[in-house]
Amino acid sequence: MYKTTRKCKCCGQLFTPEHGRQVFCSLTCREQYKKRSRRLRTTSQNSVKQFEQIRDALSSKDLLTITEAAEYLGVTRPTVYARIKAGELVPLRVSIRSLRIPFDQLQKDSNRLPPPFKGDYSVLIPKDEALARYDVSLRRMYQVMNAEGIRSKIIKGKTFFPKKEFDRLFPIKKNFNPEEWYDANELIESEGLTRKYISDYIRRKNITCRRIGRQLLILREEWDKSKLVHGDIEKNYLTVDQARKVYHIGQKTFYDGVHEAGLEGIRQKNYVYYSKLELDRLFKDKTPKIPPEIRRDYIRSGDALKKYHIGQKRFSEETRAAGVTKVRTEGNYVWYKKSELDELFKL
Repeated sequence: MYKTTRKCKCCGQLFTPEHGRQVFCSLTCREQYKKRSRRLRTTSQNSVKQFEQIRDALSSKDLLTITEAAEYLGVTRPTVYARIKAGELVPLRVSIRSLRIPFDQLQKDSNRLPPPFKGDYSVLIPKDEALARYDVSLRRMYQVMNAEGIRSKIIKGKTFFPKKEFDRLFPIKKNFNPEEWYDANELIESEGLTRKYISDYIRRKNITCRRIGRQLLILREEWDKSKLVHGDIEKNYLTVDQARKVYHIGQKTFYDGVHEAGLEGIRQKNYVYYSKLELDRLFKDKTPKIPPEIRRDYIRSGDALKKYHIGQKRFSEETRAAGVTKVRTEGNYVWYKKSELDELFKL
């Protein structure tokens, strides 16, 4: 599992979860959140009952003031004035500074069906938290909501939005210190890594990370320590191709040994580096063992071509015809006797 930190859903403090679905830092926070949710539901139900009582009390009047009209419709006074200006309501002027609205007009207005809610409203987020969480202005937010057919919900005078729909529509603000955390998307662009590789790497190396919505943050200090500097690469690490040449092994042998031993490579750009110490432990004893007498009295064909200044075809034909003594050693090397070659090619 990730060594990650999360923000408590109740108190907002950072904590390290013990399992994948833990969203509260303690049992106390979990109980407080449940009580708060029950209190919110109760308040909402009471406000609906109170609204119905106000309507029943005002329904006996023929003319209502602006304040009473707003209470009857469940809106604010500016909303009533906006509807008067738009021609939806036609008030009666009873004095120079007083307006009255006929109850029949309000009854027709209240009977209008509101547009249906579109989207997932299972999780709500207040307007203030939405503006702090998402990288979008209030004007742009409402423009997108109108285009998508999303409505806000008013609960106890506070405006709420569907959080899951907002996660889909708007980017989340970078509310983290870039000097302390890496954004995984930035690493993907700058180092050419994949999201899967980064996730696997921080899990193997036990690097601290955080999630903010779909954003993956990685602790910069631990990530930098786990990576390699250029001088360290040249001194203590080998690529796959370098290791195959050093230890005289094939690609299958290399990967079989590395996977069996559980060695972890470190990727930088397009190369994967492995520690020389760990590779020596695996493959150094498997380098070809050539007896000293063979190295003293025999020579390999490639070295013989350089020594006698001849071509491969002539060397093969004449040594075969002369029956030059040859031996085969580990590493599939073929060695020819030096004294016989000296006599054959008149060195």
